[in-house]
Amino acid sequence: MVLADPARLQAGANADPEFRLAARYWNATLSLESSTRALRVEIAEGRVANCREGEAGEPATITVTAPDDGWAQFLAPVPRPFYQDLLGGCVQHHGFTVAGDILTLGAYYQATQRLFAVMRALATQS
Repeated sequence: MVLADPARLQAGANADPEFRLAARYWNATLSLESSTRALRVEIAEGRVANCREGEAGEPATITVTAPDDGWAQFLAPVPRPFYQDLLGGCVQHHGFTVAGDILTLGAYYQATQRLFAVMRALATQS
């Protein structure tokens, strides 16, 4: 499953004022992984500096792994219950795993939620 077009995600996140506000000062690499693909999102000073397809298992500040069906449900335009929120639903109920710097995830959780909202919007435009 393709999680998002890397160029469109980079442009969309950088154009999103809520993401930019929530991500200010953030420096991190996110690896969003499925059973078949991985999307690397490199954030520098609160902007998506690079977004590209990568390999699962590459080092990252935060790694989110889920089955293809889980990502499809999570990125639906209106996710069904327990797919709306990464930690509140997906990790507890649907086999998503989150690894890496959990303190950084906590500090920038709203930024990750906005990034996922941008991914949802892009998925509906495809």
